[in-house]
Amino acid sequence: MAKNTDKSIPVKLSSSVDVTTAASVYRKLGRVHMPDILSSQSVKKLVESLSQDIPWKLHFNSSGNVYDLEPAQFEALPDSGKKSLTDAIHANARSNFQYLFENFPVSDMYESGHFKQHYVMRIYEFLNSERFLSFARELTGNADIRLVDAQLTRYQPGHFLTCHDDHVPGKNRVAAYVLGLTDNWRPDWGGALNFVDGDGHIAEGYMPRLNALNVFKVPQLHSVGCVAPFAGSPRISISGWFRT
Repeated sequence: MAKNTDKSIPVKLSSSVDVTTAASVYRKLGRVHMPDILSSQSVKKLVESLSQDIPWKLHFNSSGNVYDLEPAQFEALPDSGKKSLTDAIHANARSNFQYLFENFPVSDMYESGHFKQHYVMRIYEFLNSERFLSFARELTGNADIRLVDAQLTRYQPGHFLTCHDDHVPGKNRVAAYVLGLTDNWRPDWGGALNFVDGDGHIAEGYMPRLNALNVFKVPQLHSVGCVAPFAGSPRISISGWFRT
């Protein structure tokens, strides 16, 4: 259980956030990149908290199923088992939807009563506050948004997310979001959030940025580029969907 019980720093939007301008860009392009979204105190506290007791799991899909491996489980595999797993993931990624990264399911943990005292849960509460929901409705132009779900993701070298559009029947996803928690990222480290046009070209890409919020309409074809083996740090973010 996380030991961080500091609630003295409230989560707030930055005073520099211009939702009117951002909404204009979103209406035109179906996506928007907003730097400096949270107050400096909020994001500093959040980044500090991520070094405390986050039980990351290796998160990947195979044959329509989702798998979460404890780090110890993966390390316990023989070298041949690790290679077989990696080879199968790479083979499926060549032509199918595939992902491989580490995650912590914030929404699920919160709703089950686990890690309630961790500061990341203050972020989750803020994302579902009327203050942020009103912001999301104004940004997207959708007055029916009622909740925001969340997961922490950590992309280590070799991790990726292939092209998909986020549409899942019954999930009621209006827009996807990514709150960046990685500083000093270089473009040649990979890990960009890429948007793909009808001709298969990358129409636009957003680099990982600390305290930047990316929001984009669902459905919209996108991917996360493979993180390079020489990347200087993991790509960390909170991501999820605005839902009705």
